[in-house]
Amino acid sequence: MARTVPVVGDPELRGPDRRAVWRRAFWAWAIVEVLRHTGMRVEEALELAHHSFVAYQLPTTGEIVPMLQVAPSKLDQERLLLVSPELGEVLTAIIHRVRRGQQTMPLVAAYDSLERLWSAPMPFLVQRRCGPEDRAIPRNYIYTCLNDALAASRLTGPGDEQLRYTPHDFRRIFVTDALRSGLPPHIAARICGHRMVDTTLGYAAIYPEDVINHHRSFIARRRSLRPSEEYREPTAQEWQDFLAHFELRKVALGVCAHDFGTPCVHEHACIRCPVLRPDPEQMTRLEEIHANLLGRLQEAKEQGWLGEVAAIEAGLAAAEQKLAAMRDLASRHTTVHLGMPDLRGVVARIDSEQRNEDAKGHA
Repeated sequence: MARTVPVVGDPELRGPDRRAVWRRAFWAWAIVEVLRHTGMRVEEALELAHHSFVAYQLPTTGEIVPMLQVAPSKLDQERLLLVSPELGEVLTAIIHRVRRGQQTMPLVAAYDSLERLWSAPMPFLVQRRCGPEDRAIPRNYIYTCLNDALAASRLTGPGDEQLRYTPHDFRRIFVTDALRSGLPPHIAARICGHRMVDTTLGYAAIYPEDVINHHRSFIARRRSLRPSEEYREPTAQEWQDFLAHFELRKVALGVCAHDFGTPCVHEHACIRCPVLRPDPEQMTRLEEIHANLLGRLQEAKEQGWLGEVAAIEAGLAAAEQKLAAMRDLASRHTTVHLGMPDLRGVVARIDSEQRNEDAKGHA
């Protein structure tokens, strides 16, 4: 008989059962987001620690770019991954949950089922509270969280069978999205820790099997004629060009998220660009631009510049949309002042209880 998985909002869940469902739902969301934003293997994600964060300073602008240090796993190759804003929010939520208001992360030991060794106590990110102690989350618990989340979602496949996902499926999704967005295959292979580019192409769901086979035979024929230069380890200059792409993403109103190797299709009109991530700290600047557009619109209408009117109205609509996004982001990160706690009532109650105890002692 199939096990019925309760959903988080089930009113029949009480106490420990409800907390367990919430905990499994959180870790299902967290591991899916980490894997699909990084392309890491599940064993690499489980070994992420609080010390895995590395600050890389761009040599030209001095901007600090957060990166993740991935420990050697399958191929014994260490690598660094860029932390996107979306991934940063997920990692922040994980750290906030694990710390539970403490100043530091709990130190736990993790068991490596492949090497059959226990690690030294470290501040692993993927850990949970089990009774009176903190424990590193094993791989089988991740599978349980994913299966429970899929069962609760009631998502089915073409034959009405329940969907099944493994952590490795999200690594494939990462490679597919990266190649579709224009990332060169040998750069994607470097990020994923693949020795061969053919392995990376095999992960991409956008390539049918016959296309992959044709590509491999094509590469084999070319290599028989002369050494291949297109599919190789990236040179130091290519890797620097890849990192330099992120130096150009900082603009006045926020961060431009256009894909690597793609030009600016809006001719640097950032207000109208849908891939601009607005910075709430630049709200005053955008409000000034919005007021200036209103003045230009009035002048264009008075002069009868109908083409200019249409262009300014498009810019105004985009500016209002960006302002709404900035206000929404600002409201999420607003600090709420709770005031100083009033302890006078507590002190009075303690004094009263102490006097009662003293009176009983004298009696």
